[in-house]
Amino acid sequence: MYDAPCGAAPSRRALALTLLALTWAPFALPVGASAAAEATSLEVDGMTFVGSRGGVRELVLRSRTAFLRPEQNRAELNDVSAVVTDQDDGRSFSMNCARVELDIETNDFLAEGAVRGETADGQRYAAPWVRYEHDAGLLYTDAPVEMTDARGSFRGDGFRYHVRERRFELLGNVRVEQRP
Repeated sequence: MYDAPCGAAPSRRALALTLLALTWAPFALPVGASAAAEATSLEVDGMTFVGSRGGVRELVLRSRTAFLRPEQNRAELNDVSAVVTDQDDGRSFSMNCARVELDIETNDFLAEGAVRGETADGQRYAAPWVRYEHDAGLLYTDAPVEMTDARGSFRGDGFRYHVRERRFELLGNVRVEQRP
């Protein structure tokens, strides 16, 4: 893991490139791939991506494998667990899924494949895909979702989780199964 000198905040790109330099492994390119692509694309086993601001870790993604494209500021992660934290309140949400497409520059990502997660307040959710917009502090999907919390189980046509407000809202055709 990369730690910046006291008081210095590394850029996300510098952090990602440092991780790449430490953990890269060559991979097979399709026939006709350019030499430039060969030099800048990497496959990594057991990658941990850490996104931070002002020395505070805000996003940690762990994956079994990752395909990195630094020239595009993109990473494709497989078999992923993620934790997003807030500087003041600790964990905002966590999740597991089959795949993540990560924008290294912004920390935005699209998670796909049996997405299962939990918010800081204990709402557990499951959906085929979710998208996270880091600067907006928004985790969302417009796909069918199941959500469970202390009050019961719910189904809807999507959700919005407002990270900073810790507010979860189900969208459209919400069905409720309350517990006695």
